[in-house]
Amino acid sequence: MNKRKLAAAYIFLVGLPLLALLAILRAGSHLVAPVALHGDWRVQADFGAWHGVSCEAPLANSSPPLLSIAQSGTHLTVTLNDPDGTVLAGTIDGFTLSKTPFARRTETEFARRRDSGCLAQRSLSLRATVDQQGKKRSLTGTFQLEGCASCPPIAFSATPQMPTQRPQ
Repeated sequence: MNKRKLAAAYIFLVGLPLLALLAILRAGSHLVAPVALHGDWRVQADFGAWHGVSCEAPLANSSPPLLSIAQSGTHLTVTLNDPDGTVLAGTIDGFTLSKTPFARRTETEFARRRDSGCLAQRSLSLRATVDQQGKKRSLTGTFQLEGCASCPPIAFSATPQMPTQRPQ
């Protein structure tokens, strides 16, 4: 193989992929990863306003209320520890967390309670902002039970639950 063919093969097999890699890195240099929210969060809120609401409001009977957040990029799945195991789909934009708009994914609705005769289905809205001070994060926001005029929005704050130590 002569030297010209060898140099051309080297440029083609090494130089072009290297240039492509540099172009990709430069094009993505402005991207910022979303804040990490995955894990379990302890909720501090007064759900007293939801006690006695027909069809039982979510989280009103959960003690202590917890949110389990699974995250993939900007998409979130929030699982509540209420008796129905409610799951909410949502997104995070910067430091704002909200449920996914209806057009992209259906809202979570609570299952009808067979034993209570409750026919009304309701959707739970979750809106929160992420407060980040150094490595410490917290969520502050509101829960809203849609379709319930007598259910006021519930303000809450949440902090990450520390993992328990495993015995060694």
